[in-house]
Amino acid sequence: MTSRLRWTQLLRYGWPVLVLLGILWFPFDWLSTVWPLFGGPFRAVFHNAHDHFIGHMVFFGIVGVLVLAYLPGLRSTPQWYLLGVVLAALLQETIQAVFRHQVPTFTDVNAFNGDALGAALAWVAVFLLAHFGKARHPSQVKHP
Repeated sequence: MTSRLRWTQLLRYGWPVLVLLGILWFPFDWLSTVWPLFGGPFRAVFHNAHDHFIGHMVFFGIVGVLVLAYLPGLRSTPQWYLLGVVLAALLQETIQAVFRHQVPTFTDVNAFNGDALGAALAWVAVFLLAHFGKARHPSQVKHP
């Protein structure tokens, strides 16, 4: 398989994940400073440390569920899912720091905890839904 064909297939089938990562990595903090109409609601959601934690948890939870829905192989390999979450969180914080003209320090433990909890809850939710969905699927009900 040629390199060009591999890239074509990756983009053809992987574009939803790339879109999700683009949304996850978008510098919303920067956008809130240059676009006041966005800044007001953004600051309302990320108002204090607790709200910041919840925002990260919800954001990574939603992205986690969507990634697991599109890449079901990650459901059975949580170590790869975890590695992806860690890399996504580190890159997200790096992008935010670069847009603030700062060096990434990775000291925002609150944000990383929110990222980790949201992604973990997403994995558990998808796992449980898949497990209980199989048990209750009509095609698997045995009739006498």
